[in-house]
Amino acid sequence: MISKTDLQRIQDLPEHAMVLMAVVNDNPDLPDNHGSGLQTRIKVKMEDAGVPPTVMNQVLEDLAQARTHHGKSALYVVSQDQLERHDIQADLPERFHYGRPLKSMLDSILELLPTVAVLAIDHEWARLFVLRQGELIEARSEENVRLDDGDRWDTMVSGTRHVPGAPGSGGAGRNQPGSGPRSDSGTDLFQAREDAMRQRFYNHMAAELVRMLPVLEIELLILVGTVPRLAEFKTEIPSTASFKIIGETNVVGGTQSVNPAEILSKIMPLVEAYRQEREQQVLEQIQEHGVMELERVLDMVQQARIYQLVIPEDGSQFHVYRSHNREVPYFTGRKDLTESPLDGSLMERVTLEDILPDLKDLYGLEVKRLHDGQANRLVQEFGGLAGLPRY
Repeated sequence: MISKTDLQRIQDLPEHAMVLMAVVNDNPDLPDNHGSGLQTRIKVKMEDAGVPPTVMNQVLEDLAQARTHHGKSALYVVSQDQLERHDIQADLPERFHYGRPLKSMLDSILELLPTVAVLAIDHEWARLFVLRQGELIEARSEENVRLDDGDRWDTMVSGTRHVPGAPGSGGAGRNQPGSGPRSDSGTDLFQAREDAMRQRFYNHMAAELVRMLPVLEIELLILVGTVPRLAEFKTEIPSTASFKIIGETNVVGGTQSVNPAEILSKIMPLVEAYRQEREQQVLEQIQEHGVMELERVLDMVQQARIYQLVIPEDGSQFHVYRSHNREVPYFTGRKDLTESPLDGSLMERVTLEDILPDLKDLYGLEVKRLHDGQANRLVQEFGGLAGLPRY
């Protein structure tokens, strides 16, 4: 996992530094990574990216090491004299960049792996997990406080009301014969208390979610449990809650004993389905209100008229031109423009990934990446780049 400290340190790398930033899918369970397949593939890709031998060899040597703990992918940040490796528990698309730090690569990883809260709950236990970068970590567990000994089932049932004169009712005394049935008021009382305690527990846990998730900066929630129990729990979540429920599922066994690995296997398809749904909604917004064509989008971005830029997952495939004078920024897609119209400084050819940090800082731009089929649609139907206007 890439910690917040690691993320900040990578974001703070000096712009003039020459580093390799690479995402390597080294999942040992994949057939393509068996034998020499992994090292051969990664070496070819690093050569294509222009990685110098001294940096390349550091990565290859690291990949050759035996590990007791292994992620599915790894982020490498490597310079001539330093190597950082961060394991990630998710199969990520491979990317390789050598040159100035490509800080937008971190954004692309985190966008593909959203942080999600997962609450497994039944009438006895609640367990809160956090899914972060493909890892499911238990953050809290809480037991529903049971009835004390003075209110146990047998105590309540033995206190049921007997109808005078009924058979077995006791007549003038409990052991006297009678002539009518016994009332079930004790059983009803017990069930009413059980229902009240369960709903009070649900109310308490809902309040805890409302309090905790904003602190953890989590906006998405998945619920795990039986349909009736989740229906009861959801009635306690206020409509003003800052988080959104994106899915529900169930697991075998009770909440207290369930294996987190089983929960993980159930929730990952829900997270993926939510991502695809959101990306489909973005495409629909582009179709209705979006701006397309590279030059038009860049013009409107520099007029602060675009609030969200929509790109494929790897923006390094798009080349644009940036003014060499960073104090007077200017961006264009025109190949024939050799000088900036603002100050006459020379234009340099860069990738879209290179300018994303500048666009975000200068114009308050949000960047939305599309993946897989949605990315293909963005390229084929909308030219590969689009913007959503503020007005």
